[in-house]
Amino acid sequence: MVTSIRPSTTTVAIIGMGSRGLGLLERLVAHCLTRPAPVTVHLVDPQPPGPGFHLADQPDHLLLNTVCSQLTAFADERMVEGPAPLSGPSLAEWCQERDLRLADDGRTVRVGEGHRIRPNDFLPRRLLGEYLAWAAEAVVAAAPDCLTVVPHRCEAVDVRPGPAGTEVVELADGTLVDADAVFVTVGHHSLYRPAAPAAEPRLITRPYPLPEALDGIAPGERVAVLGMGLTAMDVIASLTLGRGGRHEPHASGTRYVPSGREPGIVLANRSGLPSRSRPYLAPDRVRCAPLALTADAVARLRSRRADGRLDFAADVLPLVEAEMELAYHRTVRARECGDPAAADREFAERVREAGYETLLEECRDRWGPAPLDGILSAAAAGRQWADHDAYTRWFTGEVAADLVEARAGLGVSPLKEALEVLRDHRDVLRTAVDAPGLDDASLARFFGEFSTTVNRLVIGPQLDRSAELLALVEAGVVRLGPGPRPKIIAPAGQGPWILESTALLRPVSVEADHVVHAHVHEPSPARVPGSLLATLAAAGRIRTLGSRGGPAHGLAVTREGQGIDLAGNTQPRLFFLGPHTEGSSYYNHYVPSPGLPSRALMDAELALSTSLPSVITRKR
Repeated sequence: MVTSIRPSTTTVAIIGMGSRGLGLLERLVAHCLTRPAPVTVHLVDPQPPGPGFHLADQPDHLLLNTVCSQLTAFADERMVEGPAPLSGPSLAEWCQERDLRLADDGRTVRVGEGHRIRPNDFLPRRLLGEYLAWAAEAVVAAAPDCLTVVPHRCEAVDVRPGPAGTEVVELADGTLVDADAVFVTVGHHSLYRPAAPAAEPRLITRPYPLPEALDGIAPGERVAVLGMGLTAMDVIASLTLGRGGRHEPHASGTRYVPSGREPGIVLANRSGLPSRSRPYLAPDRVRCAPLALTADAVARLRSRRADGRLDFAADVLPLVEAEMELAYHRTVRARECGDPAAADREFAERVREAGYETLLEECRDRWGPAPLDGILSAAAAGRQWADHDAYTRWFTGEVAADLVEARAGLGVSPLKEALEVLRDHRDVLRTAVDAPGLDDASLARFFGEFSTTVNRLVIGPQLDRSAELLALVEAGVVRLGPGPRPKIIAPAGQGPWILESTALLRPVSVEADHVVHAHVHEPSPARVPGSLLATLAAAGRIRTLGSRGGPAHGLAVTREGQGIDLAGNTQPRLFFLGPHTEGSSYYNHYVPSPGLPSRALMDAELALSTSLPSVITRKR
């Protein structure tokens, strides 16, 4: 039997209630508290609101790579353009209120056992899931009487144009919801669906959910882990800590004590480069405004292009490199004078007087060039090594040197401050990607080489993970693969996988019983059979950026988040926000941070104000 729910007031539907959907709901509640208006909001998700893919049953060794003080579900006045009447704790404060404590192993969390959780601790992901579930209940409870919240623990299977300018959401249980606007925030939607069967035996193409995806790897077997980012660190932790091994303090730093249930791990990737560690975050670190990489500078460059589309290499990359070099020298100056805030003011004043180019020349004359040449390259710059031992020594030396910088931390390490530009000023990079965006070649480069490099430089593992990796190599549990760009040969029958070197002067090959693709690439929204996005794409209601070539294959949307159909028409009442719009925007998979402008929440307000102008007032 089909149930039809028809609106008697303004009605909206939010499909997908992870952190993005929760942000939309928080903004809607905040505006209705400030300016009451009759609104009904339907929340559509088979899972409880809030956690999304931050599942509560994950083991504690699967850690967040953002410190707990930088995660929140509640907006403050610095984060948004609209009102912020709801107040609530950050993840760090929520944990402290509950006397959750962190054990000496740096990952086990229990009530009242261990040290009090600090703002710069990296916590288990399950805690973020629990926090977001709690926050969702708090936001719903705060809704005023004029706002009616209708939950649907069900999947949306289609969205069709409805009568009188509405959208009709069809749910899997047959319910039809008429809405004045629909917001699709389904996040990493493909990860909820079964992985496609592997083309070869003993190949794991999707390593989640952990540890179940790795259960077929037996103790003592050898597994090649392809990738060196966060997913690879998750896989290694699951095959070591998750199987009873432990890391303990040692005179050399950290020592791994095996349980005997581990496989042998071969770690390899295309570039041959390790990911850099997330640095220690000092509580008093000064986050400086950009001097070269500014939104105004990007806008001026865009105005010089006939079609408004930027050439990333010619227009934007020089600004990125200049900002990184300025950050490096500013940190050197802060160490000299002992006052980071004074150094920030000094640099900002000099840029106002003479421009950033003049300041850069003065810095180079005073302190010499910053050691940043080639740091934004995605490859090892054609380097070759004599043999596998030489490559291993180089690789572990790189990790160890980066650990020194990471432990010094932001505000102390000039190198880490230079790299942090890529995180601190991500919003400026977003203005470069926002419509009219980049030319086709630049779009391919940005979402290929550049974004991959950014992930390796600043979206890397927690610094403890890097120390643990060195301990695992020392213990012989992890072996480095045969250098960059290994040739991977699939097994013949029951034979092993083979990884052959291509960048070692003395060639070497490594055998493996299993291969894990330890990197998660969200497929094109049109290529996930049975998903809502695939249905909408098949109906022509949305299109992807795949026609422009390159790795950017997210949905085409307007700056307001409205979908663009196959004919190029804007869908006025159908909005898309989150990771599936990557390419129309940049870096959409994150939880907001308190005290800083939040693009995720501002995008939510922009979409809401576009669809509900009588309800949403963005400017205070």
